[in-house]
Amino acid sequence: MFIKKDTRKIPEILTDATSRAVASPSSSANPANSSDEKENNDSSDSTIITEMRFARRAPEFLPSCNVSLLLEPEYRPALDNLVQLSLYDCGLQTLGGMEQSATGSRLLFPKLESLDIGRNEKLTNDVLPDTFHTQFPQLTQLWMDDCSFGPTIPSSLLELHKLHVVRMTGNKLEGDLEDGIGIRYWKEVRVLALDGNKLSSIGLGIGLMEHLEKLHLRGNALTSLPEEGVPSASNSILGTISLSSNKLTSIPLSLINAGTTLKELYLNGNKIDQFPDGLAEKLVVLEKLNLAHNAIGKTANITAGSQGSSCTNDGDETMEDADDFLVNQLPQDFIQCFGMPEPNTGNCTKGKCVVSMEGNPLANSVTKRYFDEEKRKAREVAMETEVIEE
Repeated sequence: MFIKKDTRKIPEILTDATSRAVASPSSSANPANSSDEKENNDSSDSTIITEMRFARRAPEFLPSCNVSLLLEPEYRPALDNLVQLSLYDCGLQTLGGMEQSATGSRLLFPKLESLDIGRNEKLTNDVLPDTFHTQFPQLTQLWMDDCSFGPTIPSSLLELHKLHVVRMTGNKLEGDLEDGIGIRYWKEVRVLALDGNKLSSIGLGIGLMEHLEKLHLRGNALTSLPEEGVPSASNSILGTISLSSNKLTSIPLSLINAGTTLKELYLNGNKIDQFPDGLAEKLVVLEKLNLAHNAIGKTANITAGSQGSSCTNDGDETMEDADDFLVNQLPQDFIQCFGMPEPNTGNCTKGKCVVSMEGNPLANSVTKRYFDEEKRKAREVAMETEVIEE
């Protein structure tokens, strides 16, 4: 099947979609037949269009920079059948019009399940209608990456109660995350992505989200998680937690609550200086743990040959001291489950879970000890060679 981009202008696409909807109101919708793709086969031109992807069409939304083009009354039949709509990177400055009418008699998008309004940098809380949520009764996926919503999440977004996927990475959220999330709002969410904001804390409601599978909070200003609540036993299918590039100084012990479900844990790029005792053995299904570029083992400064002795026995004793010291920088259950960092990669690969330790003082010391020992062995070989030659 050959697929090519739909090069028609938006009004032409909407007119075509409207004529199909009016001519064949009982026809079955075909998701493969979208406004941005054409199939070079025998598909009927009367198939109802359920997808419209208008990504990167900013010039067609000028000069108004709003969605009025889509909301013309003549195109209403086309909107009635939409399941997916992308307005990604369209230069939008307002979503005015996507709201309840004065009479409230008809919804704009009664079947829409997925909406992408990402990379419209002028979209802020102020340009989002208060009744925005009323027009999307079936919406399950909302993509808003790289907009300017903040410093709090607009109430009209929180009122979208059927959402399964929420992406608000790279916005302007600040301070405390709305504590009603998981309690009053977004209780059905499976994927919550709030990377690249300036959040300093999250509420206990996150720990009550029974359907949550992936939690992404990278690149914020978090110093900790709620000690007894995130994650919690209620997060019974939580498989991924991303907390990299925050300001964590310790690993949340609450992670034990997700020990039987957590497969991927990202804590790289923080200020963590130790791994807690007993946590590793509780993370029984973990497949990937990223601890790179933290401060684990910051006192690990003993290296092989540091005493500068040329005696083989003294060198061996120094190495043993260094090994013991480095091993003591990690809990025994961690070493039993994951092993020590490998000198060449900084990864721990003893079990099925790969642990990245690159950029930690401990991994750096292991690497230095390894190469110092290699140099010591090379010097001994060179000395033995000289003796034999003499």
